[in-house]
Amino acid sequence: MLYTFVLRRWLKRVLLLSVLMMITGLINAQTPPKNENKQTSDKKEQPKTQRVTVIGTVLDSKEEPLPGVVVKVRGTTQAVATDVDGRFIIQIPKSDKDIFLDFSFVGMLPHSIKVVKPERKLIVHLKEDNVALSEVVVNGFFAQDKKTFTGTATTLQRDDLLKVSSTNVLKAITALTPNMKIVENNAAGSNPNVVPELIIRGANSLAISGEQGINNPLVILDGVEISMEELYDMEINEIESVTILEDASATVLYGERAANGVILVERVRAKDSKVRLRYSFTPTFAYADLSSMNLTNAEQKLELERLAGLYDTDDGSLDQAYAYKLENIRKGINTEWYKAPLRFAFSHSHSLTLTGMGQNLSYSAGLSFRDTYGIMKGDYRRNYGFNINFGYRLTDKLTISFTGSYGLGGSKSSPYGDYSTYSKMNPYEPIYDEYGEYIKEYYFDPFDPSGSEKKIENPLYNATLSSFSKNQSRNMKNSVMIRWDIVPQFYVTGQINYSSDYSQSDVYVSPDDSQYLSTVNSAEKGSYTISGTNNSAWDGKFTASYRKQFKDVGFSVNAGCSSISYKYSSDFSAQGIGFMKDNLNDIKFAMGYTKNGKPSGDENISTSVGFYGNTTIVVLKRYIIDGNLSYSGNSSNGANKRFGPFWSVGARWNIHEEKFFRKSWLNDLSLRWNMGSTGNAGFSAKQAVTRYQYDQDNDYYTGVGATPINMGNPLLKWQKTLKNTFAINTRMFQDRLSFNFSFYLDKTFDMLVPIDLPPSVGVSSVKVNMGELLNKGLSFSLSGRILQTKDWYLSSYINGSHNFDKITKISDALEKTNQGGDTGTKPKLLYKEGGSQYDIYAVRSAGIDPATGQEIFITKDGHYTLKYNEDDKVAVGNENPILKGSWGMTLAYKGFGLNLTSSYTFGGDIYNSTIADAVENIDPYFNVDVRAFTDRWKQPGDHTRFLGLGEKKETYRSERFVEKKNEFYLSNITFTYELPKSFLKKIKLERLVVGIAYDDVFRISSVKMERGTSYPYQRSLNLIFRPTF
Repeated sequence: MLYTFVLRRWLKRVLLLSVLMMITGLINAQTPPKNENKQTSDKKEQPKTQRVTVIGTVLDSKEEPLPGVVVKVRGTTQAVATDVDGRFIIQIPKSDKDIFLDFSFVGMLPHSIKVVKPERKLIVHLKEDNVALSEVVVNGFFAQDKKTFTGTATTLQRDDLLKVSSTNVLKAITALTPNMKIVENNAAGSNPNVVPELIIRGANSLAISGEQGINNPLVILDGVEISMEELYDMEINEIESVTILEDASATVLYGERAANGVILVERVRAKDSKVRLRYSFTPTFAYADLSSMNLTNAEQKLELERLAGLYDTDDGSLDQAYAYKLENIRKGINTEWYKAPLRFAFSHSHSLTLTGMGQNLSYSAGLSFRDTYGIMKGDYRRNYGFNINFGYRLTDKLTISFTGSYGLGGSKSSPYGDYSTYSKMNPYEPIYDEYGEYIKEYYFDPFDPSGSEKKIENPLYNATLSSFSKNQSRNMKNSVMIRWDIVPQFYVTGQINYSSDYSQSDVYVSPDDSQYLSTVNSAEKGSYTISGTNNSAWDGKFTASYRKQFKDVGFSVNAGCSSISYKYSSDFSAQGIGFMKDNLNDIKFAMGYTKNGKPSGDENISTSVGFYGNTTIVVLKRYIIDGNLSYSGNSSNGANKRFGPFWSVGARWNIHEEKFFRKSWLNDLSLRWNMGSTGNAGFSAKQAVTRYQYDQDNDYYTGVGATPINMGNPLLKWQKTLKNTFAINTRMFQDRLSFNFSFYLDKTFDMLVPIDLPPSVGVSSVKVNMGELLNKGLSFSLSGRILQTKDWYLSSYINGSHNFDKITKISDALEKTNQGGDTGTKPKLLYKEGGSQYDIYAVRSAGIDPATGQEIFITKDGHYTLKYNEDDKVAVGNENPILKGSWGMTLAYKGFGLNLTSSYTFGGDIYNSTIADAVENIDPYFNVDVRAFTDRWKQPGDHTRFLGLGEKKETYRSERFVEKKNEFYLSNITFTYELPKSFLKKIKLERLVVGIAYDDVFRISSVKMERGTSYPYQRSLNLIFRPTF
């Protein structure tokens, strides 16, 4: 409580100070100097010195006046600042020597002019410092020239992202980055409360049970590490740019955090001197995509039950039940249960950003709000955000900046539960009884409920109760950075960050829920589960950079402390049971705890430190070599393996700079190579330390007993990935055409895998470093401006990638997980040396015998048999496609714009769970795919793909269910219109963009499978309204 109270008081002070600074910045930016002739003069200057008055105006590249530009007489301290109209008046000493005026302004390139005729009014133009955006690569520590960069980095601007998606940041990034993909989650569908997983250049770790997300890349927002969930929740209009770092040269400075790649995100910053107010409003209308649903109707389902023999009895006792259902069908009952929990959803997002520059000051502030509703009734995801940034030039050489953000989030899952329960409901059953009330239960024989073999609960009834599953979160980030330009070639930067976040989950199940209908003891009815986490962290970094250019040789040296961090985390959980009434939905009304549900918690403190050095040598602008060395230490490692080195070396050849290859049409042709070692610290610190818990059930006379939770390993260290990259890049015809190709070979060593322990230890296994995994692949991107005139613009791009992985070494304990039969219909994930983690293992099949309707299997040694044997399972497919990528096009005419974005994949395999679950291995008491009624073997001579209706082999994993996945997906169409400047001036607007975007337009696939089994996929229509004041 004391910690929360102090934190809140400190936060209020920070926010108050930030608002006061922003108001001060606005006043400074808009108010001209009270005395335009006022100057800072040298106190030692003699008053009798003759002076000449110089008058001028400073403009930007758009002929707009620049207020707050510092105009200084070279060699003196005499200086003035331009007023709100960009004007300045300065008196300079009359001299026979040449006199120069130096102009400086935040975000603009420095400029100097020689005063030749003081009596003439000067017009000075300053150019934007676009080098920081287009000609350099920002790696989070220092900027590197793109022309000498040996690593692989993709930089995307806000306009690039908006062409792909108006709302989804992750979807936009993956579409434009060939080597990045979102891990497909067919069960989650378009559930807004499920955060996707990202993978760059394949998975470097084996995601064993409970370790999902360990292959996610590191995400840095304005210099501060954030979670993938925070990036997922970001309002896309707040983002200025996103940079994806992929290989060793690009990521090695992040040491033990770099193996999975790095995503650098920068928020919107001021670009010019004018105060800009940008607003974005995006309403979204969404509906369920049910195009993959292929269920039987009421008549088909009843006939399937009859053919399956469900009503065949010696005494005809089920004839009445069949007649009752047939009568329902004749009355017109054909309930579309799969539509019952769905809705037409309306969501909306807003962002408001204020930017500007004053004298030596730049500032930005933003507010955002996203209110997202899913297509299942009752769910939502809501986010509020505030961010602020100030940059102030204290002197010509010293700059300080502050960045702060605060966010609140809340979400609720649909009370209608898992969507799959609705697709299984029989369509001949009505939802309501004769009184208009929900029917709670359905019996196969409604005239003899006690004798019915099957009882089905109405999932809609539970949605009327007080049950809920909701989450709430808050986060705060603060960062202060100082830059000292000691000399033009040498500068130092320092940054310190503080972050904290809190999240809590509450899940209540009413005692009236249908799952408790058969429970007699009221003390066991209903449950309330509460859990949460509380994290805070301090971290900082320091960088010193030196660059020197000689006649033909240039070099740069960067060194510093890449990370000093202190992280604290705690979590808690409890589960209460026994609730008297539905609306007593607070944990304090629980009668007791479950056996393992008593209040519990955990705390963890970790520290880390890292140092790095970087050297780049450039010869004749065409031969480049660089090297990086990082040395990191982390308390999460085993006591004997706290520190470890990471390194990279790279080379680049700018062929277009060679005399024999200089062509007017060739802008860039370069070859790049780099290799290096990066680490992965994406595992819990708890794995390195032996931990015990007190067992209150074992109370001895000497005290309470303790049992081990996990066995620590003092030799545990980071996984290391050795990365090799070769790439070629070219741009030609004034950048109208560009092509990039890269090949990579990554090998992970010391992968964390479990090994078995004897039962006497008390735990079954311990993590050790002994696994090895190989990833190799290629990627390409081709883009071009096909047409560019005064009124017309047409461009297009296509990219693609392929990844292949191979497990080269695992432990015996992991090998044992391969043993045993499969449960459920989906093949068990197997890890085998020499195989891929994406291999699909099943027994090979020669199909269904037309004569008998039995399946003919193929053994490992190639023999045909009718007997299924688990030991005959082999790799019959691989989920990795031969090629996947995206294609897009932009067409513009005057102010109108049309953007198309699509994706493709072909050559991969998939285990079609729909035909396994809902076509062949069906439970005839529930609804099924219509193919179970039409496409199964019925009589000798039938050439079919599926077994007869009476056959059910749910434990069989057959090659028949593995299909080739070839797919084309039109993910977005966006149409925009930017109103003309002449009209906008009349309504006092700088810019106004309106438009409409349609997401998930259509999908053409070779696989007929239900999509979104636990939560449906959706299609959505977005309206666009983005004014700039």
